Amino acid sequence: MKRLRPLPLLAALLAGCPSAAPPTTQDQLVETLPDPANAPVAIADGRLNCLGQAQPAATAGALELTGYVRTLADPDGLQPVPAATVEAFLPDGTSLGSTGADVTKRGRVSLSVPVQASGFAGYAVVQQAGYLDWRLQSSRPKTTTDLDGWAFLTTQTEVNSRAATLGITPAAGTGLLVGAVHDCDGFGVANAVVVVGTGTQAVDYVEGFDVAATRSYTSSTGRFAVANLPPGAITVKAFGRLKAGGPLTLLSAAQATVTVGAMTAVDLAPRTDAP
Repeated sequence: MKRLRPLPLLAALLAGCPSAAPPTTQDQLVETLPDPANAPVAIADGRLNCLGQAQPAATAGALELTGYVRTLADPDGLQPVPAATVEAFLPDGTSLGSTGADVTKRGRVSLSVPVQASGFAGYAVVQQAGYLDWRLQSSRPKTTTDLDGWAFLTTQTEVNSRAATLGITPAAGTGLLVGAVHDCDGFGVANAVVVVGTGTQAVDYVEGFDVAATRSYTSSTGRFAVANLPPGAITVKAFGRLKAGGPLTLLSAAQATVTVGAMTAVDLAPRTDAP
């Protein structure tokens, strides 16, 4: 049975400040990361034995990108779901075609894209009138047909309402980033520390649908959120302990492109190249 890889739901988003003096090397970066005293092991109930292992070569031809599109207001799809459009792109922005979410199957999406031996390393954009666009990116090329995730469409009003509850004002000209750290089977990795750009202070960790302001590492969902990011390319990394008392190890890294007025979602799957 396939394990589902749920992309993070939009939680109440908190703003933060970047590190004042960014580290110059990865070793220095690791030294500055929070050391969660109550979470000494990264993988609570997770499996990371594929860390550092290359994926099998893809079969030249087509690959099915599959998932679900629903709304934040109805994440279980109990009400009629929107017939959103999903379009796949190569990293350079070349379109690979589009499809619509199947409203008769609670928002199921399946989009065939051409794939080379190196896999599919592009991204997908989900659009529906009245909702913020979703741009979904993964940390490694896709080489097998698997459930790619869930896009929970969100309105700007919902974003503003959740931010207002926490006394946060979304800054004009900025974008939202959400993501999750996953294990080899697509389940969330607990106790991971996420670095966005060169710092951790702007990262908020999510429990269920809400930001847990006191957390400094992921919950069992692996989810995190960052608000008020400037538009453009940014690097997102996840670090964790592979065993109790062990060092913080780079689990995954991805390049994301933040867009004003849109949701950028990142799937931090285990790295395919050795850390």
